[in-house]
Amino acid sequence: MYIALDNEMGGVTLDYSLLTSYLVVLDVDLNPIDDLELYVKPDDGIYRVCGQAMNVNKIDLAQHDTKAIYYKEAGTKLYQFLKKNSDSGKIKLTPIGHGIYGDIAFITHCLMKTETWETFTSYRKLDTQAVCQFLKLCGKFPEGVSGSLESLGKHFGILRDENRNCFNTQVEFVTGDLHNAKTDTLLTVEVLKHLKTLV
Repeated sequence: MYIALDNEMGGVTLDYSLLTSYLVVLDVDLNPIDDLELYVKPDDGIYRVCGQAMNVNKIDLAQHDTKAIYYKEAGTKLYQFLKKNSDSGKIKLTPIGHGIYGDIAFITHCLMKTETWETFTSYRKLDTQAVCQFLKLCGKFPEGVSGSLESLGKHFGILRDENRNCFNTQVEFVTGDLHNAKTDTLLTVEVLKHLKTLV
């Protein structure tokens, strides 16, 4: 079984705040089983963000703060979610993501210890960014495909409307901008399905 995830943060390094996290547990055929969406804020209530990141993710901090929960509470919710979906750690969920290592670093820095995360998840990870770079090396993609999530979505025809970044998944119909944790996670799963078909 797998767990696909993505975060949005206030910056790219760990001294910035984790803002949102979306995780979806998938079966062996990449069909959704359960999901968790978290809007979070630092336990001290002080957001650490940079303008460039906020310009990309378009998160309105004032609005975000009205629904965000503190890291400690979010960590408890995540713990319960992972415990339930891994049969208390008997099943190691394989993490899936586009640039997955950075996302996991923020989760283990802000929400739970690395040892706790690894109780429920495998140390083996499936990174669509790395898979794409390997397939580019093998000549499976044209030069115009950079390997970004957006370029892969457009290449595979998953992004149906370039202005609104709409795409249809088996999970649900999603309308939203990229650089949203839920949107990017669901798009990553769809990209992975296309990569599997390609191989």
